[in-house]
Amino acid sequence: MKVKNEDKILIGAGVVGIGIVGYLYWKKKRNEKEQEFLTDIPEPPPVVLDKPTNSLPKTGAVLNKNKVLGKGIKGVEVRELQRLLDVTIDGNFGANTQKALQSKKGVSKISLNAYLKTPSRTTSKETPTALVTPRKGQKVMANANGVSLFNAKKTASGTYFNDGTKPFMGGSFDYGEHLGVFVGSKMGGQYLINRNDVYYFVNANAVKGY
Repeated sequence: MKVKNEDKILIGAGVVGIGIVGYLYWKKKRNEKEQEFLTDIPEPPPVVLDKPTNSLPKTGAVLNKNKVLGKGIKGVEVRELQRLLDVTIDGNFGANTQKALQSKKGVSKISLNAYLKTPSRTTSKETPTALVTPRKGQKVMANANGVSLFNAKKTASGTYFNDGTKPFMGGSFDYGEHLGVFVGSKMGGQYLINRNDVYYFVNANAVKGY
């Protein structure tokens, strides 16, 4: 049976239409699968950056330069003294620190301020200084180790004399330690000083003004 041209056209159009419908259906299914694939991919966990720690720098310790340092003392002042003495720095005033201090300055205890003002033993031996009488009212300090004070007794005339006894305060004074205030000199190479409103005598060659 012969197929007319009109029927051929209709059949062709039907085939094309079916093809287009099939293509659109296939494309729809493919898009759905792609969407399912995308939704199945887990999202990566959010990255939390570590917050920077704003730690404040530690401030340096403040040195107490008037603190008297001796055997058994510990702290930053001792460390600074050990640095000046060029010995092992551990912040503990032990036998080695004391030996170095005695060797360099001739004393067994000292403050940082006094250390800077005190001449080293070698320097004092090389350039001895002449004895200078302090001014009245001037502070005086020990010019050697083991300086002792002697009790001053007042006479009826208002003058003082050395009775040869030492005060009950005990101990002695090392180089650089404050002794008192100069009052006047006495025959025999002694100075009369006022220490805490009490009068004492001290050997003139063992003290100096400052």
